Amino acid sequence: MHYVIVSVILPFYNAKTTLERAVQSIIRQTFKDFELILVNNNSDDGSLKIIEKLVQTDSRIRLFNESRQGVVFAANTGMRAAKGKYIARMDADDIAHPERLALQLKHLEDTPHISISATQVNYKSEQTDLKDFNHFVNWSNSLKTWEEIYNNRFVEFPVVNPTLMFRKSTLEHIGYLEEGDFPEDYEWFLRAMAKGHQIEKLTTPLLDWSDSDLRLTRIDRRYRTEAFFQIKTKYLAEYLKAIDRTRVWIWGAGKLGYKRSQWLQEHAIEIEGYIDIKKNKRLKNYPCIHFEDIHLTEQSFVLSYITNRNRRNEVRDFLCQKNYQEGKSYIIAG
Repeated sequence: MHYVIVSVILPFYNAKTTLERAVQSIIRQTFKDFELILVNNNSDDGSLKIIEKLVQTDSRIRLFNESRQGVVFAANTGMRAAKGKYIARMDADDIAHPERLALQLKHLEDTPHISISATQVNYKSEQTDLKDFNHFVNWSNSLKTWEEIYNNRFVEFPVVNPTLMFRKSTLEHIGYLEEGDFPEDYEWFLRAMAKGHQIEKLTTPLLDWSDSDLRLTRIDRRYRTEAFFQIKTKYLAEYLKAIDRTRVWIWGAGKLGYKRSQWLQEHAIEIEGYIDIKKNKRLKNYPCIHFEDIHLTEQSFVLSYITNRNRRNEVRDFLCQKNYQEGKSYIIAG
């Protein structure tokens, strides 16, 4: 068997307008010792014909078919077939910059304590309303160090999945993608963090991340906001149990914060009360105090469920002024 250094996994479904461009961006990498594993997931738009022609032009391209519909099955098929010591993810509508594989490989080899390398991205979109995704990309690109990524793991998915590269031994320890009513890439990331794996992000964009009307994050119910909250609640509860913090105060007594925080009780986390910016706010079943009245001895662990993006750092700064420590006596979870 011929072994390669890097296996690039690219599942595709009905991507004929972008697929060849994505494949060519891998073929043109400055690092050459790779295999490109393409997994056709029941395409019926001519995508397969495009790839069958490309396979004839480069021996590094391997084509597989996965009949079970869904990116989980297609990506897992590719990863199981991988011969490389390292595995890189790629999507059919994105463009990898020429030095992506070389720089991420160097990142992992020069930094043995990290398990996963990610990169910043350039955001490309067909959409006219870019506010939400632009905010997400700017936020994601701002998180580079392990500590920044780790501290924000329960806010949103702090990395862009098709930028990931990791050792195959890391995959064997974490496990493959799981099918369920949740975003599979975010669940895998949280599972990796729970198992002690560290991730860092290169401080340069190495992928053009494309957005379209057909991107799964827009059309698949598993990527809806509530699905993100459900799966992160599971891992958040596991973390709280691991650090012996099963009694918490919730910052955010509004309708959404209250609803989402209540899911913690399904995982044996006790909510002692709520914190809010409104004075004299009342809740039927819990005490509710004004945020200026909190004290470390009384509200010893705080989970912030404030979803206003501009308020996260304000909450952090306030809690730090009150001698709270992130990860030890408070977590940003919204």
